[in-house]
Amino acid sequence: MPAMSDRIHRPGSEPTPERPRHEPEIIPPGYRGQSPDGGVFVYVDEHGNTRRATFKAPGPFFIIVVLLTVGLIAAIAMVALLGLVLIWIPVVVVMIAALVLSGTIRAWWRRLRGAR
Repeated sequence: MPAMSDRIHRPGSEPTPERPRHEPEIIPPGYRGQSPDGGVFVYVDEHGNTRRATFKAPGPFFIIVVLLTVGLIAAIAMVALLGLVLIWIPVVVVMIAALVLSGTIRAWWRRLRGAR
């Protein structure tokens, strides 16, 4: 194991100081993470990388598009449900008619067999 006295100090042989990879961000006191125009900053630190994302309040055009899309989806769902109801109405009517006709035929058949 080399002793400390074995190291020779040579001028210019010092390792150069490592430069910081990122400059530090100075956050003023009382800062709550909101920009003056209503955006919210989110800081994510992954593997030493610092990223910033800005989320702003949606504008009126975006809100109108979203509301129209939701309304269109609701209208399609309503048409589908009404279509199912309109298809099942004749099916139920036919089933009720079949039951009534079956009872009528059964009563007629019993009278016919009992008449003998």
